[in-house]
Amino acid sequence: MPWFALDDGFDTHPKVRKAGNAAVGLFVRLGVHATKHLTEGHLDGAIVRDYGTDATVRKLISVGMLHAPGHICQHCPQPVEGGFYIHDYLDYNKSRAQIEAARENARKRQNRGRESARRNRNERDSDANLNSNSRQNGSGFAPNSRQNAPLFEDSDAGHGDTSRRDTHEGATGVPSPPLPSQPYEVADVGGGGAGSEAPEARPDGRLAPIDNDGFALTDAMRRWALATFGPALDVDHETEQFLSHHRAEGTRRKSWPDEWQKWLRRSAKWASERATRPPLRAVSNGYQPFQCPPASAYENDLGF
Repeated sequence: MPWFALDDGFDTHPKVRKAGNAAVGLFVRLGVHATKHLTEGHLDGAIVRDYGTDATVRKLISVGMLHAPGHICQHCPQPVEGGFYIHDYLDYNKSRAQIEAARENARKRQNRGRESARRNRNERDSDANLNSNSRQNGSGFAPNSRQNAPLFEDSDAGHGDTSRRDTHEGATGVPSPPLPSQPYEVADVGGGGAGSEAPEARPDGRLAPIDNDGFALTDAMRRWALATFGPALDVDHETEQFLSHHRAEGTRRKSWPDEWQKWLRRSAKWASERATRPPLRAVSNGYQPFQCPPASAYENDLGF
């Protein structure tokens, strides 16, 4: 939207003071009309007569704020027959070409902004759909397992010894495939796996959310833990800790297998940090503990 420009000295300008309030009001209305319709200061005679009286129009012409055809001002163009021109309009206001260029630039900026917002929205929707599909489709676990499988057989990574990738200490640096989310099958591994026992009821007689949702340790989850952390991580113990924590807290999760996977990663990380932490050393600072002398040292003093 263009604006009709008036500087902060307009109210005290000699021409304005001579014209008077009525003529100045007409001048402002004519200036706004010219700016709105991009006439660059040219005015139709019918508009001028509709906005003002003959007296106010003559007043503006006499003080030099408005020009009629045949005027002698060398700075302003001649208006068409029957029209008028606002004195020095383009000295203070933008031309039609400048306003149209500014509008076009603004339109292009808005289009770029809308396109960028549309791309970001599509990317977020795409990521959300991929995450949703990976949680809902249990079959997605097998391809990911093959993609993250070691390049060397027997987990030797090209060396004679076991790769650090397959040990507990190196667990945190290995990308792991996502676990399948519900629905998932309950597998009784050896008859004593975590989640194979009946869920425990809380004091109020109700089951915890994790038990209501039917969380259980499956064969697929065991295989993932073994491939990711190696045999050093006690999966059954960690799963029992996981169940106890969430039963006590009564927490709710959208995907319990994903939450279990994060639990094992944290446990592996903490175990690795504890294993690499330097042992504490006792510092005496020259202190020698007091030692009681043998009883024989006091025999003479005690009269023995």
